[in-house]
Amino acid sequence: MYGPRSSYEIPALNTYEKALAHYESIKPIRGKDWLRPIINTPNGRRRKHMQIIKQRDGSVACRLYDTNVLTYYPDGEIHFTNGGYATNSTHQFATAILGWALVHIHGHRDQTCIKCGKKSVLVEDHNPIKLRWNADVYRYDFIDPPKMYAYYLKRAPMGMRRKEIEPFTKYVLALAKLVDPQQYDQGRYQLTAGELYQMVRSNDEWHDAADFLLRRCCTMRGDWTNRFLSILPEDVKNMLDDMLKYIYAEDLFEQREVDKPSTNDNETYMTGAGTYL
Repeated sequence: MYGPRSSYEIPALNTYEKALAHYESIKPIRGKDWLRPIINTPNGRRRKHMQIIKQRDGSVACRLYDTNVLTYYPDGEIHFTNGGYATNSTHQFATAILGWALVHIHGHRDQTCIKCGKKSVLVEDHNPIKLRWNADVYRYDFIDPPKMYAYYLKRAPMGMRRKEIEPFTKYVLALAKLVDPQQYDQGRYQLTAGELYQMVRSNDEWHDAADFLLRRCCTMRGDWTNRFLSILPEDVKNMLDDMLKYIYAEDLFEQREVDKPSTNDNETYMTGAGTYL
């Protein structure tokens, strides 16, 4: 089994020359000339799921299970891929080989994030991230890194959209203070952002729109000794905000290029009015 402890035995390889020399230093497993464990110790040679291989084009690959996680090329390029597995094992394996103090490879919302110095990039499954060792400054540099973007809310347009539905917002918030939450604990259902918006915009359907919101926002709160149902005004307002953001995403959000993965969830609103709330 692979884990943090075993990663300390993995060799640090920052260039093609070092990777090739390490490959040539390892004696293949008897009867399996193609299998060279990357950890060249008696215990490490038992971990056959971690290998180092030389490919027909001369490149040297560090393999975890069936994925060539790191591939070293004669021209100095180093390619990282997670093979579709953005797992801790993959990240620790690659970080140990490249050097714990030089890179930080970790998970970010079910994706792999690689940080070298002050710059971070996200790895798309099966698309390699290219690195090169820079001996002059003792670090890895990205080669043509993919651009990353984040979405930021425009406050003035959002305020205008809130103003448009303000009469309904006041109506449903007043109901939230008056109703018995017990009546809204059952019968929850889903609507898309577009369906709810049409109901909010139609005075004749305010009752149905409010019923949906109160049921969706009715939540059990408190601790194990004192649990109770409640409908918080903030939850109602947040769901109405979500509705507006899905409906008017193109107008409400500004896309900006960033140097590190975004920590907000605004990209989810770009899925549009057909998204279920």
